[in-house]
Amino acid sequence: MSDQEKIDGILASPLFLKLMAAAAALALWFYVSGSGTTEAVRTLLIPIEYLNAPPQTMIKAPVKEVEIVLSGASRVLSSITNEGVACEADLRGLGEGKYKVPVRTIVPNDIKVMDVKPTHVDIELARLIDRLAPVEIAVEKGLPPDLFLDSVEIIPKNVSIKGSEKDLAKIDVVRITPTLDELKAGGELMLPVEAVKSAEFDDEVTIEPEKVKLSAVLARGVPKKNVPVNARIIGEPGGDYKLKAVIVEPAVVTVEGPLSKLAAITKVDTETIDLTGISKEQNMVVPLRSPEDPLVDLVGVTSVRVDVLLSPFTVTRLLSRLKVQIEGRSVYPGWKAEPDFVNVLVEGAPSEIGSLDEKDVVIRPFVNVTNIVSRRLTVPVQIQNKSGGKLKVLKVDPASVSVIAEVN
Repeated sequence: MSDQEKIDGILASPLFLKLMAAAAALALWFYVSGSGTTEAVRTLLIPIEYLNAPPQTMIKAPVKEVEIVLSGASRVLSSITNEGVACEADLRGLGEGKYKVPVRTIVPNDIKVMDVKPTHVDIELARLIDRLAPVEIAVEKGLPPDLFLDSVEIIPKNVSIKGSEKDLAKIDVVRITPTLDELKAGGELMLPVEAVKSAEFDDEVTIEPEKVKLSAVLARGVPKKNVPVNARIIGEPGGDYKLKAVIVEPAVVTVEGPLSKLAAITKVDTETIDLTGISKEQNMVVPLRSPEDPLVDLVGVTSVRVDVLLSPFTVTRLLSRLKVQIEGRSVYPGWKAEPDFVNVLVEGAPSEIGSLDEKDVVIRPFVNVTNIVSRRLTVPVQIQNKSGGKLKVLKVDPASVSVIAEVN
């Protein structure tokens, strides 16, 4: 058998054909795999983005991430990052309360979403409270007995605290805590603000600004404090007057004593001022009462000037069915009014209103028919007020009446 015949026999043998088929299949598999067109699956953890939350609300959501299963070409899947996939929960139109919101996924066009866990998230929308709170100072480890802080200035004096109403109720005080060494060094300090709370917060609470500026002088001696003067008033002015204002000069006085005692002093009272029955304004010098704590003393001023200002007190009264009188001359022998009664609302001091009798002619309604030619005419009701200015007419009802000539 020639060599050519041997080669032809090998090429035509079933074993050779099987080997060639296997090699072709293997080559095709390598080609397809290398081209990146095979389907693959990939799982990602994507943070949830909550959109369109109502203003002044906070979102309570225990689920922060979503597990998403993607399918697509292996070459494409391997190049996807977390930033290329989005998971959103739309809160548009929702108010305060608890909701189950669907999760929406956004992926590239050539990628399929096979599964999302969870498909819905439970959330709660709570009202966000924004409250201003004064910043207090608490020196770390306290001050020595012979030192105190003077010329204290905090900028800003108040900070904004944002959080749920339940969490803000846990805050006892907002403070800064400088150390003694920082105060001794002098100058301005930028200190962080902290909230002293009775229990841990359930949700996020923010303080803005996070730091405030403190300038203070560390002084030696007896601490002092400026407090307002409170005029102690009893009684009411006479019935025709009411209290308009009480002016105290000086309005602020200085007290001194231990810092722990000064913290409880919020005002200094005057001796009692009795306004019972007064009917004119008063000007007087009134002694100040000593602070109740014997360790706290007034500095300098022991009395203040007090001006008591009054304003007239008025009430109203409705005078019902006062007869309308007819005055004046005309070409007709007589006139009548329709209606012939009106109601009059008057204002005056309580003593004047109280003594007013509807049968009196202090308030007298009338119409004037002088020079009227028409037999029937609507004319305004006029008021004759004989109170000498003590009463003021506010309203006449009806304001006009018809006058009818009596021909026969």
